[in-house]
Amino acid sequence: MRNLIGAKRLFPGALAAGVVLVIGVITVPLLGGHDGRHAGKKSAAAPPVAVPSDPLRVVPGARTADGIQVGFPHTTAGAVSAASEYVDAAASTLDPDYAASVMRVAGDPGNTALPANLAASIVKLRAELQLRSDGPLDPPTTFQTTAQMYQLRNIAPDDVLVLLLTDSTFINSRGGMARTTGVFPVQMRWIAGDWKIGAIGRGGQDYSALAATPDTQAAVNQGWQALVAASGGAS
Repeated sequence: MRNLIGAKRLFPGALAAGVVLVIGVITVPLLGGHDGRHAGKKSAAAPPVAVPSDPLRVVPGARTADGIQVGFPHTTAGAVSAASEYVDAAASTLDPDYAASVMRVAGDPGNTALPANLAASIVKLRAELQLRSDGPLDPPTTFQTTAQMYQLRNIAPDDVLVLLLTDSTFINSRGGMARTTGVFPVQMRWIAGDWKIGAIGRGGQDYSALAATPDTQAAVNQGWQALVAASGGAS
């Protein structure tokens, strides 16, 4: 097996392909079928939506379920915070079973394909990173994704498209490290008293041109706003 990772801040082809895999192969199939369950259900008397236009302080969830925070407030900030929590968890693992479990907690229960599709994509990501196809990986092998900035589209009280600009770090078994960035479009829906992922992916719109290094002027010029870490969390 050839060494893909030789230096910090390196963008090797396989890692770049892996991140595209996370954004494309994991997420686009989740939107492959038309989901019309919520069509035509917006209320004409919907209350005004508070839209953040500045750096957003992430709101912690009220509780945890299977290791991730849930129970976010019914606000736009709550939707962004939930999207950040869920994507950080789902895209920060090389364990297909764990990825599926995250989606069973965080995903719209009506989209039953989410857990299996995400698990299958993690298997493909491992292959792109030239890792064994299943079973535990030799330490310190990790893949860590963190949402750093956000944008919003199609804002409604119970439905919003959250764009997350992420920073991902891959560490292989020899301690080599590579980093890259990605754009995750996350459709968030208010379902049964909490924000859930309806789908992850482009949904017919390609947002890859918005990619930029987080926390730079280039990112701000692309319309990204900072995410500020929450001071507390769920218990």
